Amino acid sequence: MKTFANLKNIRTWLIMLFVFLGVDAMAQNITGTVKDHLGEPVIGASVLEKGTGNGTITDFDGKFALKVSGKHSIEISYVGYITQTFNLKGKTSFNIVLQEDSEMMDEVVITGFGSQKKPDISGSIVSISKEDLIGTPTSNVMEALQGKIAGADIMMGSGAVGEDVDILLRGSRSINGSNAPLFVIDGVQGANYNQLSPSDIDQISVLKDASSTAIYGSAGANGVIIITTKRGAAGKITVDLDTKYTISGGANFMHGMIGDEWLQYQKEYYRTRNGMYPEDISQLFSSEVIQQALANNQWIDWIEEATQGNASQKEINLSLRGGSDKLKVYTAFNYNNTEGLLSNENQTRYGMRFNVDYQIRDWAKIGSSTSLTYTIKNSRGKNIFTKSLTAFPLGEPYDANGNINVNYIEGETSPFGDEIEDQYANETRTTYANINAYVELTFLRGLTFRSQISTNLNNVRNGKYVGTHSLQGVENGYSAPYSYISNYYGYSYAWDNILTYDVEPIKGHKITLTGVTSWNKGQSDSNNMRASGQPLDSYLFHNMASGITKYGVQSKYSQSQKMSYALRFNYVYKDKYIASFTTRWDGASHLADGHKWEAFPAGALAWRVSQESFMKPIEKWLSNLKLRISYGVTGNSGGMRAYSSQTGAATYSPVSIDGLLSSVSQLVSPYGNPSIGWEKTYQWNYGIDLGLFNNRVNVNFDIYNSKTKDLLFSRTLPITSAITAWGSPMTTWQNIGETSNKGYEVQLSTVNIRNKDFEWRSSLSYTHNEEKIVDLPDGDLIAKKLFEGHPIKTFYDYKYAGIWSTAEADEAAKYGCQPGYVKIETVEQFTTDENGNLVGDGGVHTYSNTRDLQILGSNVPDGIVGINNTFMYKGIELSAFAIIRYGQMIDSKTIGWYSTKNDNQPRGTNYWTPENQNTYFPRPGIASTTGIESLRYIDGSYAKIKNVTLGYVLPKKICKTLGIEKCKVYATAYNVFVLPFKSELKHTDPENNGSDTFPLYKSYLIGLNLSF
Repeated sequence: MKTFANLKNIRTWLIMLFVFLGVDAMAQNITGTVKDHLGEPVIGASVLEKGTGNGTITDFDGKFALKVSGKHSIEISYVGYITQTFNLKGKTSFNIVLQEDSEMMDEVVITGFGSQKKPDISGSIVSISKEDLIGTPTSNVMEALQGKIAGADIMMGSGAVGEDVDILLRGSRSINGSNAPLFVIDGVQGANYNQLSPSDIDQISVLKDASSTAIYGSAGANGVIIITTKRGAAGKITVDLDTKYTISGGANFMHGMIGDEWLQYQKEYYRTRNGMYPEDISQLFSSEVIQQALANNQWIDWIEEATQGNASQKEINLSLRGGSDKLKVYTAFNYNNTEGLLSNENQTRYGMRFNVDYQIRDWAKIGSSTSLTYTIKNSRGKNIFTKSLTAFPLGEPYDANGNINVNYIEGETSPFGDEIEDQYANETRTTYANINAYVELTFLRGLTFRSQISTNLNNVRNGKYVGTHSLQGVENGYSAPYSYISNYYGYSYAWDNILTYDVEPIKGHKITLTGVTSWNKGQSDSNNMRASGQPLDSYLFHNMASGITKYGVQSKYSQSQKMSYALRFNYVYKDKYIASFTTRWDGASHLADGHKWEAFPAGALAWRVSQESFMKPIEKWLSNLKLRISYGVTGNSGGMRAYSSQTGAATYSPVSIDGLLSSVSQLVSPYGNPSIGWEKTYQWNYGIDLGLFNNRVNVNFDIYNSKTKDLLFSRTLPITSAITAWGSPMTTWQNIGETSNKGYEVQLSTVNIRNKDFEWRSSLSYTHNEEKIVDLPDGDLIAKKLFEGHPIKTFYDYKYAGIWSTAEADEAAKYGCQPGYVKIETVEQFTTDENGNLVGDGGVHTYSNTRDLQILGSNVPDGIVGINNTFMYKGIELSAFAIIRYGQMIDSKTIGWYSTKNDNQPRGTNYWTPENQNTYFPRPGIASTTGIESLRYIDGSYAKIKNVTLGYVLPKKICKTLGIEKCKVYATAYNVFVLPFKSELKHTDPENNGSDTFPLYKSYLIGLNLSF
């Protein structure tokens, strides 16, 4: 029996051994190399054993090694290339060559509440990759995309630290509401993109037509920009380091006159006033101090002194990315320090991001995205540059110890009063958090439910101090020294539920059904305090109780919420015929009862002509041809704050009535309107997508026409209505008026040359938009400069016609002018003669500031062109991007500082003299400057080389020796060249729309990208 038992045990062990050996025999190690069609290694290609979570990625030589079971086929994939699948068939070593996917079927574009393959898109959507953000010396995501998106007008209006860009998609629609597009970051609507590091971005989708944005309803009325951040990936952990250092070049701002130019201007001023040039300097300046300063050549270029510190920027981005087949993590840390043109103008930002996705089961997935930033910003007053431009240019700006001389010369005060220690402070500290978490369940094949909860938290503390030497003003009722501190707490919550069913019930018929519920609640509360009369400047705003003269306290609270439902139906037949239909229902709490809810439908059709059999004969050169048409309605409830549909009320300081204190309340604007509802935009879009020569040439062309009706308009009630606040007429919100935008867009990309060692790519975007007000309730509103048939931002003032010459002296006298005065285009006036007939004066009359004002133009350009060229030779990469913006008028506040007076004037001004009459600017010292405002309104067209970048990628062998995966060094010149079309703007950058506050400036960057 014992022997039998031993034999039985031996048999059991033998069976287990053979099973083990059999299993081990089935498992095997495979190796291989993955290259592209040019023979270059493909780094990071996915190598996966199909049907399992077993996989790896290729290294920097394109090589891979993987232990597989031998039961499944192997799949090799990489973005932009056709996925390859093969069986082992006993082989263990493979050489794989990936071919480019000419139709980019694997390219997935993020759309509203989902994604689509690029060929299946029927709306007008532009997709931007992370590569378009590399090499720009800015932490502002949208500034980096300027000129690269057809239909987008992106302008940087100020060179101040931390300033944001102005963004319009297909023009302005609303007069009083917001025209800014909706930003969606990782599914969170309304997230602040300015708090986002460009290094964390994976993809950007720009939704422009109504069919694309309709899924967002009212929130997407002005277009939608969806930003997707990087997420973890299966495979080894990848560490990326991106560091940049930027220094500034010269500021694009006019300097004041100095030296002989300034002296000559003063002499011309004297000549105009006295009929002759001065005999000596004492006739110009009686002060011996000024005469001595002239003798000592103590000239001061105040603009040069103000910006001599130079701006700079330091940025470090460190990220880690990796995971397994179930758990994927991306985390990043960002640091950015920016020093502005002025001293004590700076911003420091610390940021972190943590994105995680976890596959709990085959049918369940959870994840979250967390972003946190902390920003400290010190701002300067907006008038320092203009004060410096017009300041007296003689004297000693600093004493022997380098301190600012408040009175730098007799009778003059320094424009640098804000720079004196403890004389001006404006500090803002911001803590911003964007957090969302989701659960995604797959009930059946193709049926997915995703629920996402998100929150935005924004805490802002601002403190200001204005000393007695500061140039900055204070609010009415207070005087310097003055301090102010405010606290703002904003928090919003959103809960989105998305049910998606992706099915192909019959072969060739692909259907995607999407249902959405979305709830959003926003709250904010703020408080502030101000005081004046502080005994010590060093307190700044940190000791409000020390204000002994006057103080005030305020607090506010606001809450609003929205609820939405949406349905979307996408249909694709045989990859040729595409249809999409969407309806969204939105409800907003701040609209009037009975008008809070509205439906916004949209639809789109597309035909992929190139997939038809009759196109086969020309498929060698015509790779893609798709025709698109869409129509939709979107809404807007912006511009109105919470409670704006109700009449406001305010409580003022209590008064004593029979010895008892009683508060005083008063109705204030807005006056309630029980019928206020949604502003609606109706838009048609027609598009063509064209690919030529295996998609080496791609063209996207769109034509659109939109009309916005029932505008949310803040209207001043007539005084005769007796609806007043303290005797002044109140305002109320009404749905009145109509605007329109129509235009066309072109997006072109080409691969001009491509071989093993050299590649040349080009891209071009063109935007043309015609914007106008179609209807106003009472016709033109001159007081608000709103005119039917013209854009919303229209200039209305004197119209410049030149400078009167000596040959026109008699004619000039008819207008009350003399040679050297500004000539304007007058408006004919009519009177009635004794017979009751209208008699015109032919426009010959003394200038009138009411009768001679007229429409001049607008800031809407005729066209925007962006051109980019990229050249790659082995590891060297050179790219140059230029932008042209033409046909717009600007109100140049800088030109407006030419005053004809005897203070300082912009350098290089070509002013009128009897010997120099062909000029743009009038004569110095003239008695009347009526019409001089017309000088400011000028053609603001310009061409600009926005950036030039030269980079070098170290060879793979060197990287391998150094123990790194990839290394790239690069240098960028930014805003390197500006060419205004008008010579009068030659020392400025018209991109800032004529602002005279903080100029734009050149900058030079060096950067390093490392991957481990």
